[in-house]
Amino acid sequence: MKVYKFGGASVKDADGIRNLKQIVSEQKGDLVVVVSAMGKTTNALERVVNALWLREYEQVEREWQSINNYHQSVCRELNISLPLEMPETDVSSQSYDELYDQVVSWGEIFSTRIVSRYLSLVGVDNEWKDMTELLLTDDTFRQAHVDIAVSGRRWRKAIMSAEIGTHLWITQGFIGGTNDGRRTTLGREGSDYSAALLANMLHADSVTIWKDVPGVLTADPRKDRSATLIKELDYSDATRLAESGAQIIHKKTIEPLIEKDIPLYVKPFANPQAAGTVIHSTKQRLLTQVNWGK
Repeated sequence: MKVYKFGGASVKDADGIRNLKQIVSEQKGDLVVVVSAMGKTTNALERVVNALWLREYEQVEREWQSINNYHQSVCRELNISLPLEMPETDVSSQSYDELYDQVVSWGEIFSTRIVSRYLSLVGVDNEWKDMTELLLTDDTFRQAHVDIAVSGRRWRKAIMSAEIGTHLWITQGFIGGTNDGRRTTLGREGSDYSAALLANMLHADSVTIWKDVPGVLTADPRKDRSATLIKELDYSDATRLAESGAQIIHKKTIEPLIEKDIPLYVKPFANPQAAGTVIHSTKQRLLTQVNWGK
């Protein structure tokens, strides 16, 4: 069992989703694929939340139409038909944070439905899973805490009860659900954290996070053109990098992997054959100077 995670930049358009198909098709064993919302959809849905909260319903309609047009254009390019309806919300009965989670979580639902449908169209058997039902959290909206024991049992049951021949599962990052079915989100870097939690619960062989950079770098490549690739990191060095402000991996993501000694690969989705960076348990210490800053 392996876990792959694709961020919003890697599935922002039809070409990105076709590339995802190519990458997952080359994996022969059991694979769980965690997918973020497409492109800047989360930001757009945040604008929907704010407009709903202020009862600016014309603005809600404009924002939603833009979101729907974006997703439908990708669907057309992929030759799939998939209606995406705006979720019903009851602003009067929810706090802002609860409203936020109910609306923003739809970005991941939309992206994974599109990915799953496209994979099926091109002959890649897969099963779509809703994290709302499988990742149990409390009701601390926007920063929910995961019940790992219950969630693990749910996921293992889901994997074991899959149809014969199923080896690929598509699911969402960033979101979970309460016992009564309300969607929650896990906070900053929630999708990477979701992938790490799944790997821990399923005793996965590895996690691979597919990004728009070659791997973990010595600096932010947008600010420093001399940034170079770090090919190997110990968990402890990766944690220190995260704490110093490096935006590639969040400390929260690393913790579930340390517990089960699961290696984490950070690889470029535009060049899947590249080695990228491996984060694991090693005696090799990071000696290269890094300059991420906070």
